[in-house]
Amino acid sequence: MTEGLSISHIDLGIVVAYLGLMLGIGYWVFKRAPSFEEYMVAGRRMTTPILICTLASTYYGLETLFGTSEMGYNDGVVAFFGYSELSLGIYVFAAFALSRRLREANFTSLPEILERHYGRGTGAFGALASILYSVPALSLFALGRICEVVFDLDARLGALLLGSIALLYTLWGGFWAVAITDTLQFVLMCVTLAIGIPLLMQEVGGFDAVAAIAPEGYFAPLGGMPIWLMLAYMATGVSILVDPGYYQRIFAAGSFRQARNAMLIALVVWGAYDWLVTAGGMLASAAVHSGALPADLHSNDALLAAVIYALPVGLIGIFLAGVLATAMSTIDSYSLVAGANMSYDLYRPFWKPDASDAELVRLTKWGVVLAWTLGYAMAFLFDRILALWVFTATLLTSTVLVPIFVAIFWKGRKTAFAGMLSCALGLSAVVAYYLGIQQLGVANEVYGTYIWSFDFAGMHFSLWQEYALFFSLPMSLLGFLLGNRVGTPVEPAAREQPAT
Repeated sequence: MTEGLSISHIDLGIVVAYLGLMLGIGYWVFKRAPSFEEYMVAGRRMTTPILICTLASTYYGLETLFGTSEMGYNDGVVAFFGYSELSLGIYVFAAFALSRRLREANFTSLPEILERHYGRGTGAFGALASILYSVPALSLFALGRICEVVFDLDARLGALLLGSIALLYTLWGGFWAVAITDTLQFVLMCVTLAIGIPLLMQEVGGFDAVAAIAPEGYFAPLGGMPIWLMLAYMATGVSILVDPGYYQRIFAAGSFRQARNAMLIALVVWGAYDWLVTAGGMLASAAVHSGALPADLHSNDALLAAVIYALPVGLIGIFLAGVLATAMSTIDSYSLVAGANMSYDLYRPFWKPDASDAELVRLTKWGVVLAWTLGYAMAFLFDRILALWVFTATLLTSTVLVPIFVAIFWKGRKTAFAGMLSCALGLSAVVAYYLGIQQLGVANEVYGTYIWSFDFAGMHFSLWQEYALFFSLPMSLLGFLLGNRVGTPVEPAAREQPAT
C-alpha cells in the first residue's frame, strides 16, 4: 500500500459494492434489447433531470478532478478564476446558441452534420477527430493513477481491470445504461467532494496554513502563470462547442428546452465542483508541507491522497466510489460516442447505407471495444493528465469547429472541398505543431510540457506545446476560405426522419 494511505476492508467493500451495482444496471438495461436509436440517443426521450446528471458527471470527470486540482496544487486560485470560471462562459454560449439548432435538426451524431453539409469525405474527417477525442484515454490514465496511489497496483493493470467494468455495462445497455449510471455517479461525485474538502480543510488548518507556505501569487486570481499558457488552458473550453458527447445529449433530449435548461443548471454544479477541486489541490500542498503526505507526491495525485488522509473509515470508501464514478461516467459516454462514429459515421455511409438497426448496434458495440482499446493504448503516452486533455481538445476543435459552425450558422456558399480542406489543415497543423515542439523544444518538468525558446528580430520568444490551438484553428479557417473558392456549392441533404 502506498505510504501514507490506509484503506480498510470496509472501504474496499463499499467500492466493490458500487462496481457491482454498475454492472447490475448495465445488465438490466441490456435485457431491453434496444434499437440503434434507443442504444445511441435513448429514443430521444431524455428528460431534464436525467440530462442534468449525465451532463454534470460526464463533462466533469477525472480530467477535472486531477487536472484542475493539479493546477490548484501548483499555481493556486488561478485554477479557478483564470481557467475554470472563464471556460464556463463558453458553456453558456453553447446552451443558448446550439441547443435549439442541433435538436430541431434531428441529427444522430456530430459527424453526420458534416456529412449532410459537405459530403462523406468531410464527415469521415469529423468522425476521425471525434474518435480521437472520445477514446477514453484521460479517464483510463486517471484510473491507473488511482490504483497506483490508493491500491498499490500497477497503473496499467488497474486501468485495465476497473476500466473493463465501465466497458462491460456500456456494451450491455448503451446510452440508457450510461444515463442511469451517470445519475448515480453524479450524486456520489457531489456528495463525496462536499464532505471530503471541508474535512481536509479542518485537518490541515485551513487556508491560513496554505498561505503560510504558499509562493508569491498563489492567492492572486490570475496567479503567476504565463498569460499565454493561461489563455491556452482557457481555449480548451472551446471544445464544448463541438464536443460529441454534448451533441449526443442534445440529440437525446425530448426538446431543445430540456437540453438548454439542463446545461444551465449543470453550470451551477460545475462551478461548485471547480472550486472544490481547486481548493482541494491547494490544501493538499499544505498537507505535503506539514509532512502528513510524502514530499515526493506527484501533483496529479495530491488531491486524491489528501482527501483519503483526512476522511474517516467508511467515508473513504464512499469517496473512492465517487472518484471511480467520475471516471466511469466519462469512459462509458465517450466510448459509446466513438463506437457509434465507427459504425454510423464511417461504416454506414461508405459501405452500407441501408444497414439495419441490429447491424448498427452490433457494429457499435465492436466500435466501443475498439475505442476503449485505443484509449488504453494512448492513456500512458503523457506524464500529466492536463497535457493529454489539452492535446485531445485542441485536435477536435481545430478539425471540426470551423466547418461545423459554418454549417450551423451561415447560409451562404459552402463547397464540399471547403469542408474537406478545413478539416485536413486543422488536423495536420495540430500534429505538425506537437511533433515540431517536441523535437525543437525542451521538456519542462514544472508544467509537464515542452517549450521551444528562440530569438527573432532582437526579441525572445517561447512557444509552449499548449499553444497549438493558436496556430491550428486559423489554419482550419484558412483552409475553409481557400476551399470555398473551388468547386460547386452544395446544399445540405434532407435528413431522413427516424422510423416510428
